[in-house]
Amino acid sequence: MAQDATTNAAARIDAGASALYRRVSERAASFDVAVSPEELAELAVRGDMGAGELAALEAVFTYLADKHHEQVISTLLRLSRLPLKAPKTFGNFDFDRIRGKDAAALRSLPSLSNLHARKNIAFIGPGGIGKTHLAQAYGRECCLNCHKTYYLKANELRDKLDKAVKSGNPARTVSSLVRPACLIVDEVGRCTFDKPCTDLFFDVIDRRYEKDCPNTMILTSNTPVNNWDEFFTGDETLLCALDRVFDRATVFMMKGASFRGAELETFSVESSPMAAKLATMTQER
Repeated sequence: MAQDATTNAAARIDAGASALYRRVSERAASFDVAVSPEELAELAVRGDMGAGELAALEAVFTYLADKHHEQVISTLLRLSRLPLKAPKTFGNFDFDRIRGKDAAALRSLPSLSNLHARKNIAFIGPGGIGKTHLAQAYGRECCLNCHKTYYLKANELRDKLDKAVKSGNPARTVSSLVRPACLIVDEVGRCTFDKPCTDLFFDVIDRRYEKDCPNTMILTSNTPVNNWDEFFTGDETLLCALDRVFDRATVFMMKGASFRGAELETFSVESSPMAAKLATMTQER
C-alpha cells in the first residue's frame, strides 16, 4: 500500500508538471514563440529546475503574454479609427431604455455571435437612438477579442473609393476594406455613390461575403433598406447584387425617443432693473 501511495503521489506530481509545461507553452504561443511542453521539460531537466524555478518561469511567461495581449489590443484600437476618447461601449449603453419583444437580441450583441456566424448587422432608425453607439461598441468589443476592426462614415468610404478609382489602381483599397474582421460603415444615406464607387463597394461586399473566417459588416442608416438604391448608382443587376449585404444579416429596426440631450441642463435667469442701474453707476465711477 505504501508503494501504491508513493506511485500515486509521483503520478500527481508528473501530472502537475505536465499541466504547467502546457500552460507555459500556450502562453509562449500567444506571442508567436513556439516552444513545446516537451522542450520545456527537457530545459527543466538540463537546468535542474525545481518547483520554485518552474513557477517563476510560468510567472514570467504569463506576464509577457499579458503584456503582448495588451499591446495587440492597443494597436487594434488605434488602427480601427474608433474614437479612443470617451469610447462608446456596451457597458455605457443604456440597455434599460430598450423595449420590445426583440430587445433580447440587442442585448446579446456583446457575444459577437454575428461575427463568428459571418452575418452582417444593420441598425436602421431615426437619429439619436444609439445606432452609432452600438456599431462602435461592437467594433470595440471585436478589438478587445483581437479581431481587426475598421470604422468609417459613408461619406469617408465614398471619398476613399473615389480616390482609389482616380488612382487607377483600386485593388489595394478594396483589399484594405476586405481584410478587417469587422467593417463598420456609419450613416449610409448621407451621400450618393457614383457608378465607379458603387462598383468598388460591391466588390468589397462580394469579397467579404466569400471570406471563410469570422467577419461581419455593420451598417447604420436613418433610411429604410428598401430605399438604399437612391444612394448607389448602377444598373439593376448591380443594385440587386448589393442585396448580398443582407443575405446573411441581422437587421435592427429601431424607433423611439432620441438619447441626445439627456444630460442637457437649462437655466432661466433674468436681470432686474435695480441690478442694471447699480452696474451702470459702478462703471461711471
